[in-house]
Amino acid sequence: MSEVELRISDDDRDRAAAVLHTAVGEGRLTWVEHDERLAAVYSARTASQLRPALADLPGGQGSAPARTVTHPAAASPVVSPGAPVRVTLGKVSRRPDVSGGRVEAEAVLGAVVLDLRDLAAHAVVDVVANSLLGKVEVHVSPGTRLVDAGTAALGKRSVVERRSARGVLPRPDSPTVRLSGHSVLGHVRVHVG
Repeated sequence: MSEVELRISDDDRDRAAAVLHTAVGEGRLTWVEHDERLAAVYSARTASQLRPALADLPGGQGSAPARTVTHPAAASPVVSPGAPVRVTLGKVSRRPDVSGGRVEAEAVLGAVVLDLRDLAAHAVVDVVANSLLGKVEVHVSPGTRLVDAGTAALGKRSVVERRSARGVLPRPDSPTVRLSGHSVLGHVRVHVG
């Protein structure tokens, strides 16, 4: 008797959609490809139907779990340090682990707030911030060197400085935050101070 593949959950589809959002933000997919694959993701019923939309993308293999049995104790998610911060229809505030030098944040109809105010001297952190009808806020200390290479389509990217942070220039040992990612009808905002 063959095993029946269990249906995937909405969370599985959301994780797969997040892989697609990241891929289009990094330029791996065109918007037409993104739309086609997103439709396939949200119409998928099992992991085997989900895999083709993700097979050629980084992070795509782990996004379509091939589950046949789920034990209640195994259903709770384990978040590892450096794991992407993703939110759909909500708000999440995090002080992410930056030891790997990279932080991924994605907001879909929600908000992600990242606190990077305690970066060590000479630290370099790459922040991939994607927003789709949502908002990603990144808080940094005055004097942090900012490099924004991200894009926006009908969205916005901005830097807001508090009065106390105005005029504070980066020093040679200042930390560096390099922003990338894509904002579609959303907002990526850096708060300095």
